[in-house]
Amino acid sequence: MGYVKKAAPWLRGVLRGMLIIGFSIQILLGACWICCNFGQVQGFGEPDSALYGGLLRLLGGSPALLYVLQLGAAFLAGALFLQEIRPVGTGPAIWRGLALLTVPFALQCHLALQPYSLMGSLFLLFLLALRRIPGIHGGRRAAGLLVVLACVAAYGGLSGMADADRRGAPGYSIEGALASRFAWPTLWNDFGLYGEEVAEAVGSLAWEASLYPDNMRLLQEGLESRVGGEAARGHYLRMAKIGWERHASVVVRQIGWDVLGYAVTPVVFRLQMEGEAYDSYTGRNYEVMRENAPVLTRDYVEYGCWWFVGMLGVSAVLALLRVIPDEAAGPSGERRRAYGRLAVSLGICLLASGLLVMALAMRGAGRMDYRQTIGVNALWYMGPLLLTGGRRRKGR
Repeated sequence: MGYVKKAAPWLRGVLRGMLIIGFSIQILLGACWICCNFGQVQGFGEPDSALYGGLLRLLGGSPALLYVLQLGAAFLAGALFLQEIRPVGTGPAIWRGLALLTVPFALQCHLALQPYSLMGSLFLLFLLALRRIPGIHGGRRAAGLLVVLACVAAYGGLSGMADADRRGAPGYSIEGALASRFAWPTLWNDFGLYGEEVAEAVGSLAWEASLYPDNMRLLQEGLESRVGGEAARGHYLRMAKIGWERHASVVVRQIGWDVLGYAVTPVVFRLQMEGEAYDSYTGRNYEVMRENAPVLTRDYVEYGCWWFVGMLGVSAVLALLRVIPDEAAGPSGERRRAYGRLAVSLGICLLASGLLVMALAMRGAGRMDYRQTIGVNALWYMGPLLLTGGRRRKGR
């Protein structure tokens, strides 16, 4: 133990240097990608929500203005989150904010005319407000709760959940989502078990619906137009039940892959690109990302995936080297309280992230979209960035 304590300061310095260099390379690659793509519009089509479309019109339809807004919001959300936990000087704070800003899959969203960038920023602000509530009282607690509710409302609006055309769309129900989640992967094989009414209402649409996840809407449109929404929901539940009873292991495995894809995108992305995973939007998203500067994008994304694993490994060793001297010094009340606060913060982040990931995974099979959880993935980078240095705020 004595040797470890003597070597620990030197090893910590080396590991911190590795983190700083690794993140700095990511920042440089991200800056180059911004330069190549700032004047372009990624081919995702029209915005996915009425609120986001209204924001774009408010800015005169200018992609550049919206990019600046999204970049600024993402930078501030990440920098404020880190400063709240471990304050540093202006220069290091800017560097940490840029490190979060230039995560490849997040940066793609920041330079896209889609709501996912602002949704990710709101998610981080939601967590920041939520973790502060237990430590404040009176009017400040009420204000904190208002911030939490405002973040939730804005997030829901940007996601399009409240859009009238989406609420009235065929299949937009819990039953419809369950059918898409449990029945779609084996839809054609099980079609004969759904009953004559479904077969007559849907007909040839079943084969077309089984080809692509989004085509499930064709089946739902045909079914609801023929039998009505209420009767269709009963059929959706039957389809989901059949899918679960006959193919439970397949369904569980696909849900597990979706959860990992949402929660640990850089790791699963590489498997998806090698064709070892499952149906998702990842291939299409990456294709759009490579429209401008494809070589730079390839190198940038490959480095980002490699660095994600590398930084976690370096951070695990660095965290262990920081804990060993504390444990050797013996327990203390302040140390126990610090660990308790850390556990509360981690619990809040894990619970909120887990609920979001599971809700997205249960929307339907084959619809995993990493753009939806750039805020969740940002949390993986928080620990390594905090370990690069800074002064602990008293009571944090």
